[in-house]
Amino acid sequence: MARGGNAFWIFIVFGSLTIVALIPLTFYLISSLSPNIIHILSLAKVTGEFIDPSSNVSTKAEVRVGPAGGCVWSNVTQSTKCIAQIPFQPSPELLHLPANNTDIASCFPVGLGRALALNHVTTALMGLSILAVLIDCLILRGGISLAIVYLTIFIMWITFILETVYISVIHHRLDKYNDHHEGTGEEWEYKVGEAYWFVLAATILVSLISCGGNFSIDAN
Repeated sequence: MARGGNAFWIFIVFGSLTIVALIPLTFYLISSLSPNIIHILSLAKVTGEFIDPSSNVSTKAEVRVGPAGGCVWSNVTQSTKCIAQIPFQPSPELLHLPANNTDIASCFPVGLGRALALNHVTTALMGLSILAVLIDCLILRGGISLAIVYLTIFIMWITFILETVYISVIHHRLDKYNDHHEGTGEEWEYKVGEAYWFVLAATILVSLISCGGNFSIDAN
């Protein structure tokens, strides 16, 4: 009877931990698909309004960037063009700017942009960590999953820090661009994307969960 009771509580604890672990994995998976697949999410969103020199009409554009590449919307075409490319830089053609106007594109850093690929690596490591913990709890009853989990947490923080630096650089460069073009009628606005908060929440949640330190369950 006692063994049956222990098995019941093991099942409850095991199920609860699995559900809790799936939350940050889901957050990272969603952020990894933004904005190329999930258009409404991004790490950073840049919106601007300027005068199209070819037609002399006001043009509005929106650029979203994330681990899955980038998307550009313009009121000229009333459509969203997405490119699955890391790092992503919006071309003047997509923004309906002159071909030699690459100032806005240069606001999106190339070197740091390559670091966004770590988001996909982290997502894969999180899935591997959950699998390792399951095997550890149900079969091995040891502690080998600790190494994988702690490696995942370390990579998660590296990913979060690099993505924070990436969007901060975009913000800083846009501020300089706006200062340089003040009074021209052209202005670009920066906003932190929703996917960034998903990454932050997932990183903190996994770090808190790991504070227990022991991922094995003894059924005896």
